[in-house]
Amino acid sequence: MKNMTKKFATVMVAATAVTAVAPALVNAEEAVEYKVPVQLKHAHEDKDSMGNAALDHTAKVIEKDGKTEIYINVKGLSFMGLFGHLWGMNVYENGLGTAKSPVTVAKTFTDKDLEGKTREFPQVLKIVRNTTKEDKVYVNVEVDAMDAIASGGANTYAKTIKGKGAQDAILTLDYSKAEKVTPDPKPDENKDNKKRDRIAGISRYATAAKISSTNYNKADSVILANAYKDADALAAAPLAASMSAPILLTKGDAIPAETMAEITRLGAKKVYIAGGEGSVSAGVANQLKKAGIEVVRISGDNKYQTAIKIADMVRASGNKEEAILVNGTKTADALSVSAFATKIKAPVLLTGAANLNADVDASLKAWNLKKLTVVGGVNSVPKAVEDAAKAESKVRISGDNKYATSVAIAKHAYANPKSVMVANGVKTADALAAGAVTAKTMSPVVLVNGKTVAPELKTYLAGTEKISVVGGVDSIPDALMNLLGK
Repeated sequence: MKNMTKKFATVMVAATAVTAVAPALVNAEEAVEYKVPVQLKHAHEDKDSMGNAALDHTAKVIEKDGKTEIYINVKGLSFMGLFGHLWGMNVYENGLGTAKSPVTVAKTFTDKDLEGKTREFPQVLKIVRNTTKEDKVYVNVEVDAMDAIASGGANTYAKTIKGKGAQDAILTLDYSKAEKVTPDPKPDENKDNKKRDRIAGISRYATAAKISSTNYNKADSVILANAYKDADALAAAPLAASMSAPILLTKGDAIPAETMAEITRLGAKKVYIAGGEGSVSAGVANQLKKAGIEVVRISGDNKYQTAIKIADMVRASGNKEEAILVNGTKTADALSVSAFATKIKAPVLLTGAANLNADVDASLKAWNLKKLTVVGGVNSVPKAVEDAAKAESKVRISGDNKYATSVAIAKHAYANPKSVMVANGVKTADALAAGAVTAKTMSPVVLVNGKTVAPELKTYLAGTEKISVVGGVDSIPDALMNLLGK
């Protein structure tokens, strides 16, 4: 990124209309698909945008139920030895100056960034409009290099303010020259009426923000957790649900631009930080305070105590008769526990692998629970730990592995759900962020390994109407997404 400010005077991101990459989200008999000529025009002058020369001038457009889905492909352009990328786009609802909302990142790819490192960038963007045959769509484009220049010539992404150098443009669509696409006929037995969608951003932080923006127009409070500390976010899910607050993710020492932008969009007045300064630094708290946001830290001396502090808050307004116990060192087994915890409004406690944590033991004795649900097999939470935990009755939910366990938990929470969220069981951040909205959407979170659909999951998904994949194609490829529910 050396000498970026001097060299990068004309870096612009090209937007290439998708011709074959957009997934078929709807039945061919129910939707109409077009190939529509497009141009990228300057927003304030009667001329082409600098990126227009890179357009193949054909967009894939799908119309259904009075709505339109427009798929565009974006890539970087090289100028003067530099390479810039589009890393964000917002759509104006009713023309320039009106409310705007972020587009959906349907697909990402990895490429060299401005620092010479490998980074994930958007490749396919989906624009949804609540009308048809719209000949102009006003957009606001965010380019990493332009944002860096506008951020005082920042030389790292950490110092770059996302959206600082954003520019307005107009995507024009010429329906007078549109070509209707004739779908390939399929036999009746191959019909698939399930609705599938993808909630994803260019990073785990952006995906968490997208989960939030998909489910919340606004929120007074937000829960913030370290994206790499599973235990804190896992315990925070029922608290987030009780507050109608999303869970957003952060780095340990700085708030990512995507996260800060979502906090601002929500209009949040208070942020609850889950975890001590070893998880989320004082610098992060100070950054929020400088933005005029009240900060409340929920923490103990370790993750077990932090979970207890969160549990006390959940119990204050929720279920005082039940709790859920999971392994605090093997949180993968319990990634799906949020759906059950948020449904019964019960706290999630953590324990060690060999012994019941002393602080948890003391809390359970003080609470006199009627029921304790242990999540995971005996290799995760040993029988001795279960026996040591005080409660009138105990139930264990487990499967042969974490994927089977996730289905078992989902069935326990929602035996016959209309909608289900699917996340990668190895890349855990997406599942954690989704946990906060399970009660709001009445959708459990189930896990896949990123390659196959487990038999028990295939059976569970058979009766669902909607499947929402959480995370990009690197987590759950399109091919696997299309197999879900079949």
